[in-house]
Parts: sequence; structure tokens; C-alpha cells
Amino acid sequence: MKKILFEDAFILNSAKTARWLVHFLPFRLSLFIAKCVGGTVYFFTKRRRVAYKNLRAAFAGEKSKREMKRIARLSMEGLAMGIVELLKFPDMDRATVERHVRFEGTDQIRPRIEEGKGVILLAAHFGSWEFMNAIASLIGYPIVGLARAQKHPRSNEFLNSLRTCRGNQVIQKGIPVREILKALRAGRIVGIIGDQDAGKTGTFVNFFGRSSSSPDGVAAFAAKTGATVFPVFMFRTGLLSHRVEVEAPIRVSEDSAEEGKRERAMLQSFADTLESKIRKSPEQWLWAHRRWKSTPDRFVLILSDGKAGHLNQSFALFEALKEERTSQGFSPQRLHLKTIEIRFKSRASKILFNALCVLFQGNIPFGDTLLRCVLERECAQQLTGAYADIVISSGSSLAGVNLWARTENYAKSAVVMKPFASPRLFDAVIVPSHDRMSPAENVFITERTLSTVCEETLKTEAERLFKTLKTPRGRKRIGFLLGGDTERVKFDKPLLEKSLENIQRACKESGAALLATSSRRTPSWVDQALKDTLGNAPDCELLVIASESNREGIVPGIVGLSDLVVVSGESLSMVSEAVSSGKPVVVFTPAVDGAGKAKAREFLDRMARRYGVKLVQPDGLYEVLLREIRSPNGVPSKSASGDLEVLRAAARRLL
Repeated sequence: MKKILFEDAFILNSAKTARWLVHFLPFRLSLFIAKCVGGTVYFFTKRRRVAYKNLRAAFAGEKSKREMKRIARLSMEGLAMGIVELLKFPDMDRATVERHVRFEGTDQIRPRIEEGKGVILLAAHFGSWEFMNAIASLIGYPIVGLARAQKHPRSNEFLNSLRTCRGNQVIQKGIPVREILKALRAGRIVGIIGDQDAGKTGTFVNFFGRSSSSPDGVAAFAAKTGATVFPVFMFRTGLLSHRVEVEAPIRVSEDSAEEGKRERAMLQSFADTLESKIRKSPEQWLWAHRRWKSTPDRFVLILSDGKAGHLNQSFALFEALKEERTSQGFSPQRLHLKTIEIRFKSRASKILFNALCVLFQGNIPFGDTLLRCVLERECAQQLTGAYADIVISSGSSLAGVNLWARTENYAKSAVVMKPFASPRLFDAVIVPSHDRMSPAENVFITERTLSTVCEETLKTEAERLFKTLKTPRGRKRIGFLLGGDTERVKFDKPLLEKSLENIQRACKESGAALLATSSRRTPSWVDQALKDTLGNAPDCELLVIASESNREGIVPGIVGLSDLVVVSGESLSMVSEAVSSGKPVVVFTPAVDGAGKAKAREFLDRMARRYGVKLVQPDGLYEVLLREIRSPNGVPSKSASGDLEVLRAAARRLL
């Protein structure tokens, strides 16, 4: 309370001092000083971040970063000049209006006033909106303004004394609506600002592509009193000059049974008109206020390094975000996704950009220019034109771009897998336990690498795949997921041939069908071996060569349709997808050093201990597969649902 009283006294004394200065200084000089002060304050206030974020949400892909920052600065300058005009109210007269203000469309209002009918002027934080109060009263049409009370009582009282000094009236929000109805029925003009965020209980309309909460009640006032609603906007056309534009009235249905639809239709019409005015003169609107504070929309940007496994892990986090939002009562359609594949011009440019992003924590000097230098042209255009509330990337190579996108959008950031940069730079880091990261508030550790596989996906994709096979439903099937070479694991031809031979033998002996797919990183010679061996094999119902036909949903389709899944062990993501299904899983690797890195060996050993995964050598595949497929119901692995809770916790942090 003491803090509020101190702030109130400071603001009041400052305002009175400013009023005294404005009274004695020439009006043009006062406005020029205000413009300079506004431009200076812009560089120091945190509100510039709100303004720039709003501008990116509205104009990303349409305007450059330089243009948007210029608009934000001009908007702040306009706010400062509007404050000076408010302080100048007591000194203004009709001659001031006639010299500096041009009117368009006001002839629509006069007949309504002369008939004794009420009028609602629906305005916005656009141009010098406070100046319209003085203008209306000075030309003989005083306004009853609906205003939000400020938290500092004495300063609020002084503000309202300026607003009412020329015959206007102020009704504070929260006072019973009968005061507004009374004014309208008396044939007066009521002014309402209609572009504030009205919280979760407001009426939601579409505004710059986002659902936006707007204050309701305007349509009800109009219906109950017969008042006409006019959108009105005031453009600043020079330091001293303005133009008032009164739009055609918004027609409102009088059917009281459709009150909710009537309100939404009227506010949507106003939002559409306001958006068109802003697009025409964006610097006129007050971008620094949190117009979309209550929006249910969230925009997610996924950065892809071109690796399907990494992209699927990012999608897994996106699905967790969707589930968390749904549990909070939001429609899944309110979570918007955009995916951009990041393509660097060279390895050197990637290393340079990542290093600079870490050094400057994403806020790189001349970042847009540098981005165009290191990324392919189309990729750079997509990235600079994308707005995001949450940025997700998987794999260490995109950590720097993630930091840039987070900083550019003032967004939350998440990385899947261990980043090369400090985890403290990100809002959420989701890593499997074999990455050996220390727990922290923003570090979420899973048992496996992330996977989009879930019961619903398996069922849907399995049914879709089955319709293309045209084979008996009751036949047992073995799913075969084959990865490819990694940095430390290289497939060996004799071991691969031995593996394929044993898999075929197990299928022939058990009467099971084989559903096989390679991955995009499978070597070409391995793809050819698959085609030569399985292409015409009678027991192979399906063979997908990913480099030739990378069918969407094929992996969950195969896993969902199979009774047993065989996976090459160098692909930790494929192993994780298989384990997530709950199906029996057999892991082999057709390589001399099949385990690769120590952390990969640790991961596979843990999958064997915790989830019953069978780890076998290529020459032992036949016996293990035959035993597993002949088991009455297979030997399913234990549920691996604990990772879902970890993901949901990460999602809550990001939301």
C-alpha cells in the first residue's frame, strides 16, 4: 500500500508539472519534445518487447525486422504526443480543432443526434484517441466515455479531470451498466474503446489471424436503446494535424435470442475494420499493450535438421503440448504448427552461426543479415517470416538456430537431445538418460528417445496399411525396421546377409509374413540387398525402400500390424518406437561393433532389463524369432508410459 501511495504521489506531481510546462510552452514545441521523449523511452522500456512480439505476430513474413522496429518506435512516439495533447485539453478551443482536424463521415452522426437517438462511438487505441474526447465536446457533441480506472487513485482523478474539463463525462468500468443505458436513452454519445484484451470472459474474435478477447456489451447496449454503433478512428497526419474517420454504422440484429452471435458479429466487424486501418497505417496503433494476452492460440515452430528420427522426436513433444493444452480446456486446433527444414550453405557456416548464437545467447548483431549468409535463401526467408510462441528442435546441430528463433520471437524454447550449448539457455531440455545430463529445473530426463508412437496412432496406421495389403487378417506378422550407418557403426555385408537369411528362415518356418522398411539413412548397397533378397520373397508382404518411397506413417503402421518387431540396434529412435508399442521387440545390429558408442550400449542394456527387449547377434536371429513368434500371444514388453509424464511436465513448463 505504501508503494502505491508513493507511486501515486510521484505520478501525480509529475503529471501536474508536465501540465504546467505544456500550458506555457508553444504547442508545436511541446509535441516535438514529446516525440523525442517517446522515441528515447522506446529504447529503455520493456514494453518494446511486447510491441515487437505483437508486430511479428501480425506481420512476420510481410515486413522486415527493421520496419517492425521502426513501427514500434513511431507508435511509442505517438503515445507520448497523445499524452501531451491530453495535458493540453484545458487550453484548447473550437478554433484549435478547425485549424488542425479534418473530418470524414461525421455527417452520418448528426441526424441520429438531432433525432434524439443515442450513438456509440466504438474506437481503438489508434492515433490520438484521447484527443477525440476534446474534439467532440469542442464542436458541440460532448461524449460520455467508458474508461478503466487506474490503480493510482489520485492520478486517476487528475486524468479524469482533464478528460471532463470541456463538458465530457467519464463512467468508470465496473459501475452498473444502467448509467450507460441512461446516457444512450437520453440521446447522448457514448465512447467505448473496443480493442483491449477483455480476459477469458470476453467475446473472442479473429484479429490478425489470432483469436482475440474483446470487451462485450456493446451490441446489448445498442439493442436495448436503439443506439447506432459507429466505428471511429483518428489518424495523426502531422505533428499538429489529424483526420477523424467515421465508418458506416455496424448493423446489429435485434433478435434477443441471438445475443451471443450478435455480439460476436458486431465485434468481428469492428476487428476487421480496425485491422484494415492498422495495415494501412501500422504506426498509429498502440502495439505496446498486450492485445492477445488471453488468446487461446499458440504457435509452435519445429526446426528440422532433415533427419526423420529427430523430427519425430520433436513431433512427440508437440503431441505432449497438444495433450496438455487439451487438458486445460483448449481446442487442439488452437495449437498451430509450422515445420521448417534448416539447410546451411556449408558445414563451416553452420559451425560459425551456432558459435555466434551461443556467444550472444541468440541476440546476434545483424542477425537477419547473417542468417541470409549462412542459410539457403528459401530457408532463410521461411525462418525470418515465421512467428512462434514455442520453438522446438531436435539434435545438437540446430541449437544455435533455436536460440536465434527464440530471441527473435521472444518465445519459449525446447531442445530434444543433449545440446552442445549450456542447457540454461533453453526453457526446456528433454534428453534420454543415456545422454547423461544432470537433472535441473529445465532438464527433463526420459528412459528412451522420444517417439510419436501411441495406441491410437498404431491402430489408425495399422488399419490404413492393412487395407493396402489385401491379405488375411489372422496371419502372424514380423515387422522389420532397418536403419543404417552412423558415425561409429557401419553395416557389414556378410552380417547383413546372414541377418536377412535368418529372418527369412524364421518367417518360412513359422508361416509368418514379413513387413519391412529401411530408413532414409540406409546405405544404397543395403537397399539393393533388401530388394534382391526380399523383393520377390513369397513371405514378404511389404518392402518399403525409404530413399525411394518414404511413406508417411509406415513405421507405426508396420509396428501396429506386427506381432513381433525386429529392429537394427544402431537406430535408438527406431528401438524406442518399437518399445513404445508394447510389442515383443528383438534387436540386432549387422555390424562388427554393433553397439557403437558406450551410451548406445547402455541404452540397449537398459531396454533389455526394463522392457524385456531381446538383444541378439545376427547368427542367432533365427532361433530367437522362431521362439518369439511361436509364443501363444508373444511376450510383450512392459509399458513404457513413464516418459509421457516427463513430456507432459516439459509441456507445462513451455505453456
